[in-house]
Amino acid sequence: MIKVSTAELKTHLGHYLRLVRSGESIDVTSHRHSVAHLVPSSPQNDLEIIEPTRPVQDVQNIEAVPLRKPVDGVSILLADRRRR
Repeated sequence: MIKVSTAELKTHLGHYLRLVRSGESIDVTSHRHSVAHLVPSSPQNDLEIIEPTRPVQDVQNIEAVPLRKPVDGVSILLADRRRR
């Protein structure tokens, strides 16, 4: 297993992703403490595309719920980001 710091991983991300793709496991550390473990994706973890069971027209005919007052989505997202 390869050990790499977060700074090194950020600098050479493409290189380390190629190593993981080829089968290597990578232990990511921050201040010499393990924070993540990168392992190759297994076929069972790959996404599966499922065909829709209903036609697209059903989604297009959905009526929106009327809001009581206007909502500014950008300000809500910015406020949430400031809280984090």
